[in-house]
Amino acid sequence: MDITDPKAMRALAHPLRIRLLEVVAAHGPITAARASGYVDESPSNCSFHLRTLAQHGYIERASEATGRDKPWQITDITQNLGRDQTGQEAQTAAVALGEMLQTWEFERIRAGRRLPLPDGWKGHLFEAGSTLFLTPEEADAISESYRQLIAPYLGRITDPAQRPADAAPVRVFMATTLAHDLMAKEADS
Repeated sequence: MDITDPKAMRALAHPLRIRLLEVVAAHGPITAARASGYVDESPSNCSFHLRTLAQHGYIERASEATGRDKPWQITDITQNLGRDQTGQEAQTAAVALGEMLQTWEFERIRAGRRLPLPDGWKGHLFEAGSTLFLTPEEADAISESYRQLIAPYLGRITDPAQRPADAAPVRVFMATTLAHDLMAKEADS
């Protein structure tokens, strides 16, 4: 899903909604009551935020929704936020959502570092970063390579039958950002 609507961007730029979207993707179809157990919030609060996500197309009612049991499911397993939005409202919303997503990602990384690793995972997780000199086309190629790299594993998110027995949720995060502090400064005129 390409996120281009400013209202949809603002709707997702909320820490609980980001968490709920991931819970629905990983554990859906799921009710607000069950989702509340994953995010430590009340079912009524989760219900409100799930409805907001649905209003903007991130999730929808599952086909088996009946009576009081009304689970939610993800509409698209990927959400792409382009930073090249046109119009001031869209640019402002994209910045707000981007900052919220980065904060969420980095807080998870920090929290994960503090937790002990199960023996089977020791030596298998890494953090890496590189400063590269790239053209815009090369940056596009890296982005596409990343998408191709993770594509074989995306089905496991919504279909638990595809998950190997020893699989665990692992967050993978990559960003390409200009290193403005390393760019040549224009000579003073």
